[in-house]
Amino acid sequence: MESIIFSLIYQISIVLIFSTFIFLGGLLSGASAQILPQSKSQNSDAATITAPSSTPSLVKNPYGIRITNPTTGDQVLINGTDYFDSTGKRLSVEGFSISNNGNLTNCDVSIVTNSIFPYQSANGSGPLGVKDYSKWNYKFNSKYANLHEGSNKITSKLACEGGTAKAYYSVNVTGTNFTGTFPKSATNLALASENLKSTSQNNLSSSVTDLASEDLALPVTGIEIDSPSNGEVINIDKPIHINGSSEYPNNYDCEVLLADGNTAGVIAPTSANQSNFKKTNPGGINGTSDYRSWSIVLEPGLNNLKNGSQSITAKLQCYSPLSSVKFAKVNVITNTSKPLELKTMDVSIDKTGQGANQKIVIGVNDAITNDPLANSEITGSINDNPFSGTTDSLGKYSVTIPSSVIDSGATIDVSVSTSVDGYKIKKTSTTFEGSPAVTDETTPRTSDTDNRDIPNNEEDLADKIFDDVQKQLSEQGINIPLPFG
Repeated sequence: MESIIFSLIYQISIVLIFSTFIFLGGLLSGASAQILPQSKSQNSDAATITAPSSTPSLVKNPYGIRITNPTTGDQVLINGTDYFDSTGKRLSVEGFSISNNGNLTNCDVSIVTNSIFPYQSANGSGPLGVKDYSKWNYKFNSKYANLHEGSNKITSKLACEGGTAKAYYSVNVTGTNFTGTFPKSATNLALASENLKSTSQNNLSSSVTDLASEDLALPVTGIEIDSPSNGEVINIDKPIHINGSSEYPNNYDCEVLLADGNTAGVIAPTSANQSNFKKTNPGGINGTSDYRSWSIVLEPGLNNLKNGSQSITAKLQCYSPLSSVKFAKVNVITNTSKPLELKTMDVSIDKTGQGANQKIVIGVNDAITNDPLANSEITGSINDNPFSGTTDSLGKYSVTIPSSVIDSGATIDVSVSTSVDGYKIKKTSTTFEGSPAVTDETTPRTSDTDNRDIPNNEEDLADKIFDDVQKQLSEQGINIPLPFG
């Protein structure tokens, strides 16, 4: 009986253990579909995660990157830390990037070879300058040269939006030790000679073979401004008619926008709808969405064009099925019949000198910079006595106050009007207290002055005579009050 019970327990245990293994196997198989965090030692581009087709809600990455040179399968000749392609040119990793919003100036491109980190920064070579990674390149140097004989993996990375948005693309090339001769397909003897100055060149071949590049199914797009032409002079007081043409595949959704003037940010908008860009009018044969021919009219006062050298930039923006952005730019010379905005000036009026040598000094300066304004035209009057002249190199002009005004002792009223090219006319006035000239007994007087001063002098002289006579009488003991009666 005991043997029967023991046999049943043993069989039940076997069934439970087997069921447990099946259950755990199911859990593990389900867990294998999870994406686990990568450790620091893992290569972030080692695998590509593809979303299941049953998840249509996932949004595709709006950014993309490609390596156009070298291509997978290409041969790289290795001479120490110097790398050359099969044509004898020094190896340059080149590529392009795309984005849905057309802006690649806020991104970075870097490469890594054979998972030897860190990533090395590439150089932007797009039409907008070194920060435009719509096109890019990287050249190896002695500090970073990780290619070897055999298979090599070169990976490019596009990082945008502060590094939160990324895209990767890799190629595999074959490294071959350089023996001093290039394959028969070498195409450029001159470049090979320049790049291999320290290497024997006796066996270099000059035969020419064209190498086929990888077909990346890129859209053929382009844009031109047909009028105005580069360097043309235009009047911004009148409507400016701008016409152009563009090229793109029939199945592409594109439009043309235009920016005018030299304002910051015109050439590299943060989005396709940046306010600096205005949508043009389509004029293609296929209707209102055909921008293969386009035009726009810039109305006076409603554009960003200033007087002088200005730029006009057209942008072809394609949205789908692939993003593509192309630019065209012309520089024009703009002029206007309207007068230039005049500057303002400050005018000072001061009185200097003593006696008969009193002067009015006028100073003219730029109101913003305070620089003196030489050769300013001065007109004015001192108590209705007119004067005129020009300022000197220090912006000063002085005029002597007429003697009649000084002698009158009346207040001195000065009014001034100044004018100089490029400045608004300035009119100003002020008043000074009169200060007549002081004279002594030996100074000749004019008839007016004599007539005015004689009564006072006679009275003073009589007082002096009375004082002298009274003094002499007192000394003799005679005390007679004077004057008599």
